[in-house]
Amino acid sequence: MSAGLDISYATVEAFERSKGRSDGRGSSHVFMVVLLAVFFVALMAGLIVGVSMYRYAAQNHLETDNIRVGTGLLTSYVKANDRENVVGVGEGPEGKSLVLTERLDSGTYELRIYKHQGKIVQEYSVAGSAYTPARAQALVDSDSFDFSVSGKLLTITTDQGTISVALRSSQGGA
Repeated sequence: MSAGLDISYATVEAFERSKGRSDGRGSSHVFMVVLLAVFFVALMAGLIVGVSMYRYAAQNHLETDNIRVGTGLLTSYVKANDRENVVGVGEGPEGKSLVLTERLDSGTYELRIYKHQGKIVQEYSVAGSAYTPARAQALVDSDSFDFSVSGKLLTITTDQGTISVALRSSQGGA
């Protein structure tokens, strides 16, 4: 009979082990699951905040690059043509235009920079010819364009901001 009791006792013991313990360990499992869920939520919130901050920084960088490209083109054109008495003022289709005169053996030419239909455009033409906006090449989007020359400082204002270009040569009639 002792063998029968051993089997019964082993069966009861296995049954009791399978039920789990009621000494509070079940609640620790719930606590671990809740703690894991809290960490997961915090991780996801941090990820969302990080992605939105990156998107804002990338958008800001793109806008700054666009401004730099637009104003950089204007600055480059002026610096490339910076010679004695080269900067002038013309009358474009929508207001005054910045005229950079180039005197060659084959004739005199003008690089005209002016506002046309919401863009700052450049047009390379024979000096004194009529403005032809259809031939002009767009440089940057802008609803405003103004400039002034004071001594050896050319200041250009567009929607992207104001840039100042220090001229190496003096300008007589601008």
